[in-house]
Amino acid sequence: MIPRPFYKDNSVTLYNADAYELLPRLEKPHLLLTDPPYELTATGGGIVVKRQYLADIAGKIDAGFDMTLLDAFENWCVFCGKQQLQKLLAAAGNRRWALVTWNKPNPTPLTNDNYLPDTEYIVHAFQTGRLFGEYRDKARFIVYPSEQNELGHPTVKPLAVMSKMMRLGSQEGETICDPFAGTGTTLVAAKLLNRRAIGIEINERYCEIAARRLSQGVLAL
Repeated sequence: MIPRPFYKDNSVTLYNADAYELLPRLEKPHLLLTDPPYELTATGGGIVVKRQYLADIAGKIDAGFDMTLLDAFENWCVFCGKQQLQKLLAAAGNRRWALVTWNKPNPTPLTNDNYLPDTEYIVHAFQTGRLFGEYRDKARFIVYPSEQNELGHPTVKPLAVMSKMMRLGSQEGETICDPFAGTGTTLVAAKLLNRRAIGIEINERYCEIAARRLSQGVLAL
């Protein structure tokens, strides 16, 4: 049984539910586009104390996700941490795929004896004929600053970054699904880009934030 939507309008449906339970029961979308929990190591050198970001996610959304969830989808676009990259590329299987990087000119200025945390990875797996977007969209890198926000979620992606990937993986009028919808950036992008969207988010507080964003009369990229 599919639960009652937490939020619904003419283009977006949001469920407060467990994605692993609900997703197999929904109609298959044209594109699965999501920023799932990363696998992150938040220890060593006092970095959890130094970086509030890691303190916020430690023990909450730093354990990754079950990638078998992707098996049922021919076309998906997934943000990931470095620790997940090899597994996610393997999950692409025989699909065509591209590795896109989001490069931040304003990274947190702490290295913990490592490279700067200035790059995040996006794996786009797709069928032949399912790569869209304009010429400018097809660069394999994005240069865009990380943003401060008041949404109360530690891993919110910029709307411009999510929108680029949506243009690459879908066309107007198609359906996008985000099984880890968080505060709703994918859903907002879909609404602005004339797509239909289905979001699933297990945390009710984040659903409330997403619903508030989606119900605003004015949205902007």
